[in-house]
Amino acid sequence: RIVPGICQDDPADVIRGEETQLAGLVSAIGVSDGIVCMPGTHSKWVRLAGGRVTAFSTVMTGEIFALMAERSVLRHSAAGDGHDEEVFAAAVREMIAAPETLTAALFSVRAMALLDDASPAVCRARLSGLLIGAELAAMGEYWKAGAVHVVGAGPLVARYAQAIDLVGAQAVPED
Repeated sequence: RIVPGICQDDPADVIRGEETQLAGLVSAIGVSDGIVCMPGTHSKWVRLAGGRVTAFSTVMTGEIFALMAERSVLRHSAAGDGHDEEVFAAAVREMIAAPETLTAALFSVRAMALLDDASPAVCRARLSGLLIGAELAAMGEYWKAGAVHVVGAGPLVARYAQAIDLVGAQAVPED
């Protein structure tokens, strides 16, 4: 079968592929009402009512992270693997408090490496926390409505769940 995707006109947005995850969430898990976050290259935030999508927003957080970590000046600081949960949490809180400072805060990742000899794991965690925190600040109309079903698997779902919990909402990971 072919699933055609979903579009909305105002604001203009599309879902192309993630609708199958939403169908599984509704039919297999039984979530028919609530908020869904699907982290990824282009994260989706979705409002469900009666098993139907009533609104959604796409956020390019994953793509921006990849571009910053692999192609910008931050690649020198954030190369490799690893994650520091405390640094990540502090960066999320920083963006929730002042999301308008994102572009200035991003360069601090490079400065931390140069001035404090911060490890790549610390730098990656800060970069991730800043971007996910800014996403959460922008998507407050979704997560402030109640529990958020975070759909996916792996470390990215765990980071989003941690960030959602940090802002005072309830994250419900769904594999």
